[in-house]
Amino acid sequence: MVLVPCPACDHRVSEKAIACPSCGHPGEHERHGAVSVLGRVAGTYISANALAGLVLGSVMFVSVAAVLITLILAGR
Repeated sequence: MVLVPCPACDHRVSEKAIACPSCGHPGEHERHGAVSVLGRVAGTYISANALAGLVLGSVMFVSVAAVLITLILAGR
């Protein structure tokens, strides 16, 4: 595994990494599909940790909403 400096933050990153784990800057190799779309939000880079947090937060929100709706409907 070869480590190269990230062009954005100079953090050492694997050359096969999709994005820098420190700042979220995408790797140098060309990507297509969902990774390239999800890796960029409104013209800015998003790190894998931030993306995981967004997904987890969305799932938790939907879960809590489902429980609350169930409790409201069961009280009728």
